[in-house]
Amino acid sequence: MKLRMIILILAVFAFLSATTGGWVYYYAYRKAVFQKAETQSASQLKLLTDQLSTYLSEHIKPVRTLSRLGEMQKALESTNLETIYEANQILDMFTRSLELDVSYLMDHNGITICSSNRNQHDSFVDKDFSFRPYFTAAIQGEPATYLALGITSMKRGVYYSHPVYGRTNQKILGVAVIKSSIEFLESTLFSDPEHILLFVNPDGIIFISNQPDLRFQLLWHLDDKKLDQIVNSRQFGNGPWEWSGFSQAKPGIVTSSDGTRFLHTTLPVANYPDWQVVSLRNKKAIEKQVSRPFIRGVGPAVIGISILAGILVFVLYQQAVKEIAQRKTAEKKLRVSEERYRHIYHKTPIMLHSIDTRGRIIRVSDHWVDVMGYDRNEVIDRYLTDFFTPESKKYALEVIFPQFFCTGFFKDVPYTYIKKNKEKIDILLSCYGVRDENHKVVRSLAVSVDVTEKNKTQKDLEIAKEKLSRYSQDLEQQVRRRTAQLEKAQDNLKNLSKNIIASQEREKELVARELHDQLGQVLTALRIDAVWLTKHLSATTANAADRAEKMSFLIDKTIQDVRDMSYRLRPRVLDDLGLADALESLVSDFEKRSNVSCVFRRDPIPEIDKTLATALYRIGQEAVTNAIRHADATTIMVELRTDIHGLVLIVEDNGIGFDPKDNPKQTGFGLESMIERANLTGGWLDITSAIGKGTRICCKIAMKGYT
Repeated sequence: MKLRMIILILAVFAFLSATTGGWVYYYAYRKAVFQKAETQSASQLKLLTDQLSTYLSEHIKPVRTLSRLGEMQKALESTNLETIYEANQILDMFTRSLELDVSYLMDHNGITICSSNRNQHDSFVDKDFSFRPYFTAAIQGEPATYLALGITSMKRGVYYSHPVYGRTNQKILGVAVIKSSIEFLESTLFSDPEHILLFVNPDGIIFISNQPDLRFQLLWHLDDKKLDQIVNSRQFGNGPWEWSGFSQAKPGIVTSSDGTRFLHTTLPVANYPDWQVVSLRNKKAIEKQVSRPFIRGVGPAVIGISILAGILVFVLYQQAVKEIAQRKTAEKKLRVSEERYRHIYHKTPIMLHSIDTRGRIIRVSDHWVDVMGYDRNEVIDRYLTDFFTPESKKYALEVIFPQFFCTGFFKDVPYTYIKKNKEKIDILLSCYGVRDENHKVVRSLAVSVDVTEKNKTQKDLEIAKEKLSRYSQDLEQQVRRRTAQLEKAQDNLKNLSKNIIASQEREKELVARELHDQLGQVLTALRIDAVWLTKHLSATTANAADRAEKMSFLIDKTIQDVRDMSYRLRPRVLDDLGLADALESLVSDFEKRSNVSCVFRRDPIPEIDKTLATALYRIGQEAVTNAIRHADATTIMVELRTDIHGLVLIVEDNGIGFDPKDNPKQTGFGLESMIERANLTGGWLDITSAIGKGTRICCKIAMKGYT
């Protein structure tokens, strides 16, 4: 009966715990969802107010531009049919291009003299709008933005006004006004069907809303005095402005006339003082969104847990009855198991022994006594250390035994046993301590493994390892010597390549100089003679003159070819002005000779030696040539700059690209030449390319003074 009561109490406690936990989780979940909804609503409202402020302010600059046009000044200074016509044309153009409701011009007294709706039934011409705040502010020199309902058109809009100054910019002649509709603004920004969105003025009149029936209603109840002020302002027509029925029950909560509760959030609109965007979200709908998934998910779980608790009560009771019967059966089996354990202990082919807290042997296996050569009665109740060598005995008594009886475990302890025939054997002993109810070690169960042969083999292996180590050291020395020889040969090869390239550059420079100085002078002399022949033969022999003129043309073309060839061999600008100007000249020359747009960007770079400048120039020349010749590029960008490491040259095109990994043999001699030049100058070349994505070649040269 006592056991049943305990199980019943535990079951009831489990049920109550599950139920309580479910309710706690529900309220925590509900609070988190409400907080998330508040955060999302605040973010959406902030975005809405920013967009609304931007839309409402988009025509401030156009009205300022309109006010500064000469036609507006002329119409106000000299009002006649011609000036009125010109001003109306400007107003029509502004209205059409900016998609405005209307644009109009008011004189100093507030009378509309020009308007884009002059031919419509709601024309503003000759209308007096001097009472409007946007006029009174602008006529005093302050541009204004005004939200109101049109008195003539009865359409909502945003009015933008700006003073029109005379030619001296001192006297205000009138006011330019444009009106923009808010219909598109309302349908775009106030289109959320899930919440009520309102744009209200400082008095609480709803000017914009996604609920059409709420427009021009009062958000809060106002007294008669305040309503008279709204009527006198004529900002929102003549009314009446009915109360929407909303009232604030407590901070953050608004109640409608039918008792519906809403979460209330407001946010001011920048540049429009005291105007606010109001968000009203149905509190009951949000609660349903919170509770519905929770009840669907957690409710069945709570019921299931309760049913499971009842089942567990019955199962536990049945298990308790079975446990008593099984315990009696287990005790019988335990006695049988102990007998079996003793049999296994003695008959297992492993050296097993047990000692008590004094170190005396209380049990050994048959294999133990067989290996040691003793009878069992000669071993039992003797100290285990009697079978150790003096060194092992000292190690056991001073180190192992004290620690073992504290920790209750040791593994792979090296000992040396002395057999009955005085033969020594090496063993590894692992032991486990058997503890009493006070957790004190009362005896041990130890396993001894004969490792005599293993130790002998280990010693032989160590000798072999020592010999192998000496041989390995000798081999490493030989490898280091061979590596040094290879590094020296590689340095020699690198120096040879550098000298070959330098020699090639000197030859190119010499050939370029010879072409420019010698052959160029000869061709110039021939051209002078050919021109002379043309002049002298034109009067006597026409055919000979034509031949001489063609000869002069061919000489000119040859001179140009010689100059181009000399420039490609060794540009003079590289020696005279440096690398940056040489690259800029190269890019300009390629752009002239091809239909490719070439762009060169440069940063200030430090002075570099002639060899490095030549290498970078050749790399850039080869990269641009490849882009024009093979890549079908339309744009090539060449950039020379510095970074934290040193000098950087980048050549990038938008051509067809290639895949160096899939086609390693197609990289060509040109790319190999660029890589070799970069390596010889102590730098490296990075080639990035892909099919259809262009090619980017980046050469980086490390320089002193850069990290």
